[in-house]
Amino acid sequence: MKGLPLLPERIETERLVLRRWTLADAEDVLAYAADPEWSRFLPVPDPYERRHADEAVARWVMEDWSTHPDWAMEIAGRASGGINLRLDHQHRRGELGYALARRHWGNGYMTEAVRAVIDAAFATLPDLARVQAGANARNKASIRVMERLGMTHEGTIPHAPSGAKLERREAGVIYAVLRDEWELLR
Repeated sequence: MKGLPLLPERIETERLVLRRWTLADAEDVLAYAADPEWSRFLPVPDPYERRHADEAVARWVMEDWSTHPDWAMEIAGRASGGINLRLDHQHRRGELGYALARRHWGNGYMTEAVRAVIDAAFATLPDLARVQAGANARNKASIRVMERLGMTHEGTIPHAPSGAKLERREAGVIYAVLRDEWELLR
């Protein structure tokens, strides 16, 4: 969308580099996405094959940065996950999506990455009023990330948020933070 400010293509934190995806990242994506434990709450093919990684990375490279910035999360020089923000400029909101290679779970990387993206979004987009995220209600790790960041649990819905694998009818949770709340948290 013309005329809108764009989020930075590269964000650096103390331990991470968030950067635009490149086609060369497909090998790293395959290395972590083929793990069934990694994908249990994600809408990815099973089994996950090289062609799936190639297709996914190509899609991420081609995203319209003004409405769907999508960063590779680089740890120690390798793409080890990703984070994206689907922007709805008309309604002044963004919705986060994120995933991290299982070998890096439990180290606080995702909380660090999400914090950096929310900071960048509110700093760059003056009209942005809220950032939200959803998760399958069984995905305790994702819920912990949202809670650690001070996001508010806004509700539980009778189906998992868009994209989650459904083995049966399940619950999903929605968390959000408003701009003024984020400023107080920071």
